[in-house]
This record gives sequence, C-alpha cells and structure tokens, in this order.
Amino acid sequence: MNDPSPTPLYIGESPVAVPIPRAFVKAYLWVLAGFGGAATAALLVFAVATQSSSEAERIAGARSSGSSYIGTLVSAFAAQHGRKAY
Repeated sequence: MNDPSPTPLYIGESPVAVPIPRAFVKAYLWVLAGFGGAATAALLVFAVATQSSSEAERIAGARSSGSSYIGTLVSAFAAQHGRKAY
C-alpha cells in the first residue's frame, strides 16, 4: 500500500541540541550585521581618504580651467579607469 502523506524531512530533535530563544538569534544576527556594516563603512572611508587628495586637486584644476561639469566628470572617469593595476 502507498502512503499519500509527505515524507518528513526532519525526523526528530537531536538529543544534544540546546534550544536557543529566538530573541537571542535575532540579536546575534543584528550584532553581526552591525559589525559587517561598520567594517564596510570603515573600509569605504579609508579607500576614499587614501585616494581623495590628489583626485580632488586634479578635478578642481580641471574645473577651474573652464571645462564643463560633464567634461570634468568624463575626464575623471577616464583617468580613474585608465590606470594600470598595481
């Protein structure tokens, strides 16, 4: 005879499993996401800080020479992406 009921994917609880309240799991995930976000923000700030001084001087020089905003933007884009990898 065939049993039409679906096969259970999880038979039972493990005898060594320790129940953790759902609030602790949510708090852990929020703390983990907070640390990940803070690390991402710190790396972004560091990356901008290490590259911004020479870029800002070059863009300001191009802007003061009379070129338009679009021309300055295209020039900065081309200079940034035309560099050789270190």
